[in-house]
Amino acid sequence: MENKHSWKTTLLNNKSLGRFLRDTTAATAVAFALVLPVVVGAGGMSVDLAMAQMVKKRLSHAIDAAALAAAASASTESDITAKVNQFFYQNYPASKVGATYDLTVSIIGDDIAVSVKADYDTSFSRLLGIDEITVAANTRVTREILGLEVAMVVDVTGSMSSNNNIGTLKVAAKNFLNTLCKDSTCSSLVKIGIVPFSAAVNVGPYGLGKNPNGTTYDTAFVNNPYGTSFNQSQSSKWWGCVLARSTPEDTENYGTGWKWDMYRNPYNSNKNSGCNKSYILPLTSSYGTIKSKIDSLYASGNTLSNLGMVWGYRVLSPEAPFREGALWTDKTVKKVALLMTDGDNNIGGGSYSYSGYGPWNTLKLTDHDLDEKLAATCENMKNDGITVYTITFTSGINSSTKAYFRNCASDESKYYDAPEQQDLIDSFVAISRELSNIHIKE
Repeated sequence: MENKHSWKTTLLNNKSLGRFLRDTTAATAVAFALVLPVVVGAGGMSVDLAMAQMVKKRLSHAIDAAALAAAASASTESDITAKVNQFFYQNYPASKVGATYDLTVSIIGDDIAVSVKADYDTSFSRLLGIDEITVAANTRVTREILGLEVAMVVDVTGSMSSNNNIGTLKVAAKNFLNTLCKDSTCSSLVKIGIVPFSAAVNVGPYGLGKNPNGTTYDTAFVNNPYGTSFNQSQSSKWWGCVLARSTPEDTENYGTGWKWDMYRNPYNSNKNSGCNKSYILPLTSSYGTIKSKIDSLYASGNTLSNLGMVWGYRVLSPEAPFREGALWTDKTVKKVALLMTDGDNNIGGGSYSYSGYGPWNTLKLTDHDLDEKLAATCENMKNDGITVYTITFTSGINSSTKAYFRNCASDESKYYDAPEQQDLIDSFVAISRELSNIHIKE
């Protein structure tokens, strides 16, 4: 009986345990059901946070690119805002993860400040009641013109007198100057030189070691067998034009130890026949000096753009004959040549025709040879790190010349064809706007 009673007690205990287990399991299930979203949400939150960080990174890249593009190609506040919007949405289209809003552009002095927000719709964190994560990004870009040296190599040939194209060139060049030098003042870090060219290049009084006011400039770099002086009011004196050097030196910049021969036409009573009186202006930060040189340009002579370009090369060089340029190794300075012409290269013709290569009737050069010399000069300049812009002005230029100028430019975007006067003005403005070194502030 005792054993039977013991068995019954055990049976009763087992039944109680069953009820207990059933009751406990139900409670645990309820508790687990309550905890499960928290567990899943907490684990999935790391995934959502990683996605939100990716959205922030994409936002940062997009506004950096937009601000840089605006700083490089826009000037007015409305243009800058439009450019930022254009480039931001190109880099962060609506199809990207994260709905963007509050794209804000502020102009603060020379700085462009851009900020934006985006909402990322969560996948797992919403189990914890977090439906979205807001991220923000901002950047600030400084528009600065730092260490800029520009040689404007401009055509002042006789054809530029047609329709007062020389006047249009002056307007374009002064607009260029005013873009780079605000409020009639150039930064000491901005230098501009001007190289007018036609049948030859005029080095002015600098060739004899003098400044225009008669003070000492540097060592004379022009031979002076006649013992003459620089004087453009008398045909018997030297007006400043020089002869080219022989190949390949007529495509190179260095001139240490060299002296150029005076341009003195032996076939004409005016020994300077064919010499345009507009002469070189070395690199300078003097706004007034640059503007006066632009105003003094006038048109005469044939087109030898290769000689203009090689003297632009020499103006930008730190070596003689002009020494104003920064060292080639100075990476803080951007060297730029802007070459503009309104015609095809033309060596000239006729018994008394004279150019930087001497009398026409003794030459073996052709117009095509001048084109090839221009191409060689451009390559030498680009190899030395000079950024080259080119402009062909008026519609009378043949396709071959346009091809040489297009290839001369550092890339195709830096070649401009300007068939009309307004196109020339617009081209100079567009180029000047690009000539700003910009950086993202840390």
